[in-house]
Amino acid sequence: MSFAYLQQLLSVRQEKWINRRIPEAVRYQLDNQSIFILPTKFGYVFLLFSVILFVFGTNYYSQPLIMLSIMLIALFVVHMFASFLNFARLYVSIGNIQPVYAGTTAAIPLHILPSQSARPTRGTLWVSFWEIKRYQSIELDTLEGPANIRYFAENRGVSQLPRMTLQCDYPLGLFRCWTHLQFTQPLTVYPQLIVANLPLESTIKLSQVKNSTHIQGKTLSLDQPDDFDSLVTFQHGDPMHSVAWKHLAKTGNMLRKRFVGASPQQGYLSLPMHSNVEKGLSQLAYQINQCHNKHAIYGLYLPTQTIVPNHSEAHKQACLAALAAYPITRQAYRDGQ
Repeated sequence: MSFAYLQQLLSVRQEKWINRRIPEAVRYQLDNQSIFILPTKFGYVFLLFSVILFVFGTNYYSQPLIMLSIMLIALFVVHMFASFLNFARLYVSIGNIQPVYAGTTAAIPLHILPSQSARPTRGTLWVSFWEIKRYQSIELDTLEGPANIRYFAENRGVSQLPRMTLQCDYPLGLFRCWTHLQFTQPLTVYPQLIVANLPLESTIKLSQVKNSTHIQGKTLSLDQPDDFDSLVTFQHGDPMHSVAWKHLAKTGNMLRKRFVGASPQQGYLSLPMHSNVEKGLSQLAYQINQCHNKHAIYGLYLPTQTIVPNHSEAHKQACLAALAAYPITRQAYRDGQ
């Protein structure tokens, strides 16, 4: 039996024990059930020094040394209760977490709520996530409003955050109090953006192949009004059917036709066939942003969900959320490893 296997087994058992001891919740008022406390390295040295002083005092019948060692040990014990009571005043929750794209950092709003006791928690609060050894500090004495805790969102999906570890060694650093809290608020991570120019597909084209796992239709042909206005520079993402081909053949300049009262692009975006699912979702996320910025009326067609065309900000967020909630593939799991 290897050391790595034993370490993994202990980690799983520890996690199950913590899940029973500190169940998930929206907010927490810390208490005996959720607080752990042990001396710090400095605390152990302080205690050892106090014991050595006591031994020397008794061996040499030195009353001053004995009195000093007893005072230091008493300070050590009083500090333990002071650290625990200070930490037990914490009343915390997290607010709504704004969605982010994979590969970026999410801001987790940590609210230090008014304590149910008369005195607030004091000192420096150190925050990290389960099995992540990067700590962020919060000065509780000067904190106003929520503290934004950074969390790197590596993979897309909709899931809970890992357990959040809070710890404090106030007032003298002799004892460290900590807890592991599992908040229920979900974190939505959109697919990482990959530049692509995916076409908008007609509703008819989609209905013919809606039972397929992957859909790749042809570019939607839009009805244009007859009132021609002018030729303008062709931009990346503009429909190819609007290109002034005769002008391109004569001059070599790629321009497109602009019509008076032309309606915006309309149609559906869907997963491309030429790439794996995760890459296709990332390309869809990019194209959704492009369509939104160009005020196109677009919908989203996925094997698991269809969202009818619209162009609002809420529609954009709904489409991106559908991509985030799309079932995780084996490719995504391998990439995450």
